[in-house]
Order: sequence, then C-alpha cells, then structure tokens
Amino acid sequence: MNEGDTEQQIDARPWLIWGLAAAYFFSDYFARVAPSVMLPELHTAFQVTAAGLGSLSAFFYYPYVAMQIPVGLIIDRHSIRNLLTFMSIITALGCMVFALAPVLWIAQLGRFLIGFSAAFAFVSALKLAAVWFPPARLGLLACLTQTLGMLGAAVGEAPVSLLVAGIGWRSTMMLMAVIFVSLAYFIYRKVQDHPPTWHAVHRRASELPVLTSLWRVLRNPQAWWIALYAGFIFAPTAAMGELWGVAYLEHGRHFGPHAAAFANGLIFIGWGIGGPVTGWLTDRMGKRKPLMLLSAFMGMVILSILLFAPELSLWQAYVLLFLFGMTNTGVAVAYAVSAEVNEKPVIGTSMAFTNMASVIVGAVLQPVIGYLIDVHSGLGVAKAMSYYQLDDFRAAMWILPICSGLGIFCTIFIRETYCRPFESALTNPGA
Repeated sequence: MNEGDTEQQIDARPWLIWGLAAAYFFSDYFARVAPSVMLPELHTAFQVTAAGLGSLSAFFYYPYVAMQIPVGLIIDRHSIRNLLTFMSIITALGCMVFALAPVLWIAQLGRFLIGFSAAFAFVSALKLAAVWFPPARLGLLACLTQTLGMLGAAVGEAPVSLLVAGIGWRSTMMLMAVIFVSLAYFIYRKVQDHPPTWHAVHRRASELPVLTSLWRVLRNPQAWWIALYAGFIFAPTAAMGELWGVAYLEHGRHFGPHAAAFANGLIFIGWGIGGPVTGWLTDRMGKRKPLMLLSAFMGMVILSILLFAPELSLWQAYVLLFLFGMTNTGVAVAYAVSAEVNEKPVIGTSMAFTNMASVIVGAVLQPVIGYLIDVHSGLGVAKAMSYYQLDDFRAAMWILPICSGLGIFCTIFIRETYCRPFESALTNPGA
C-alpha cells in the first residue's frame, strides 16, 4: 500500500511540475489575445487608427521575439522555477500598467512587459517536459503545451468579451494581474528544475559557452527549416486569431460582436481538441512530417474559403474556424522535431529558436494588416471600426493562406526524425 502510494507520487510529480509551467503559458495566452476583444474600447480610449491598434498589440511581440534566443540560453543554465516565478510577477505588473494606462505609449509599455515575461513561458514548459518525461512522450507533451496556450486564447476571446462588457477593459486587466500573482506563488512552491538523474546533463549544458550553444543550433540547417515552417504555419493564428479575426467577422461579415468573438475563439477550441490528438498520433505513427504537411495544406484551403467565399453564414464560419484550429497543430509537432534534431544540452536554445520564428511572422503581420486595411479603405485617420468593409479586410488578409502555402514548401526540406532524438535520428537515421 505504502509502496504503491510512493509510486503514484513519483508518477504524478512530473505532471504537476509540467502542468504549472503550462498553466503559466495558458494564462499568458489570454493576456496576449485580450486586446482582440477590446478593439472598440481601446480605439475610443486612445483614439488611434487600425494601424495604431495593430502596433499596440504588436508591442507584446517585440520583446517576445527578441528574447527567445536569450531565453533558450538562460533556461539551459539557470533555475526554471525561479525564472517562472519572477516572470509571473512581471506579467502581473504589465497587466496593471496596461489597465491603468492614460495614454497609448503607457499601454504599449504594459504590453511590452507582458511580452517580455511571456517569452519564458512556452520554452520553459517544453524544457521541463523534455527533462521530466521520456522522449517517447515529447510529441504529445509539445502538443499538449501548445494546446493549453490555445485554450488560454479561447478564454481570451468570448469569456473576456463578456467580462469587458460587464466590468470594463481596465478592470478585466486588473483581474488578470491577480491571477498571475497567485500563479507565481504556486510555481515557487511546487516546481522543481530537474530530477536527480538529470544533474549530469544539466551540468554539461551550463558549462557550454553561450556562443557555443547558439552556434550548435544555428549551424544546423534543419533548425532553420523547422523554424521557418513554424513561423509560416502559426502566422495566420497570430494575425487573425489573436487580433484581426473578431473585427473581420464583425465588420466584414456583419456578425454580432459576441458571436464574432465566439467564432474566432473556436480557432483555439479546435486547437484544444486537435492538439492532443495530433501529439498522440505523431508519437503513435513514429513520424512527424506527414502531419506537418497536412496541417499546412489544410490551413491554406480553409483560410482561402473563409476569406474569399462570397457568402458566409455564422454556422459556416463556426465550422471553418474550428477546423482551422483543429488542423493548425503542425506547429506543435515542429517543436518536438526541433528538440530531436539537436543535442540535449542545447534543446532549450533549439526550441526557443523555433518559438521565436513561430511568432515573428505573425508579429510583423499584425501591424502590416492594419496598415493595408487603412490604405485600402482610404481613411488614414482614426475612425470607428465599423467604417471598414469586407473588401478592406480581404485586401490585407490574403497574405494568410499564402503563409500556409509557404509552410508546405518548407516541409520539403525537413528530414523525418522518426520521433528519435539527435543521436539516433541524425547519426543513425536508418536504425
């Protein structure tokens, strides 16, 4: 009885440790996408154009992208528990600054702080998964981690839309700050950096010079192709799902505001279902590339229909957005591949490099799409969102299915790892 209890505790501990890191990623995500359901309120509060709103949202991504390589190098060398605790507090501070901002630049500072701290969330969760679980589960855990982020984004859509309507956008952001402070407490109390058997590997990583770690990743052509794939596949979710989707559905397709928020949130709900299925399936198949290719192809087809169908009913939008989310999960498979094509001492750096690419394209597209909407509409000044028409959105968002098509191109150059880590997948591919 006692021995069984001990075994249960040992089995549960990795899930708790990974789960708390993933919970921070989940919470970061709904802070990340919250502006997408606050656009009219933010427009009124700060009196900016569509391009200005895109720029405000993109202030999350500037530090997020810039910090990815440093984050990978840092988490390969320092305590993940301490890093995540401190970053949870910084995220809370960012939410408070955003909530209290009287002018646009202070709101941008709040978004900057949220993006800076969020840069540590995903890679830390993946590093803990790689440390605490056997390699055979890495595909599943990568998809589960990304799935929790997508579910966080779903919380950042319809439910936050209702909160904003009920208590206002400033109070909603203050409530998020309270959540992050609470999360910091639990991370500090429960997360452990690695099991006893990991000490030797961890020590080898910390002894590597920083530039050596970085060079080991950057000299690997596979790391670049995987990163490009992740960037192109995730760009439509970042650009549409995290910012412009609600506005497109409400003002381009003339759905109600809450219906538009719910429809856009279905991207992330679809991810919540498709992510674990994809992770289980890729591990079960013993292959990565087929699901990566299918994900890119489905994204190109579904986005083309969603944007350019002459008529689109609410239920058709629900189905298309749900299917897009459910099949966009190839990006999570790419994270598993990025860990498999590099040596263990640098997997944090490797996954951070891929994560940087997965958001950098979307980060660029958010303000670019806003700019193209302004150019096509001919407004060029701060006007209500209702001034924009369907053709204005189409003139800007045609880029999104092109990104998925570029993801298909990238898969041509990605080698199949057969779900095996660096030593067996690349040095002995026929084994």
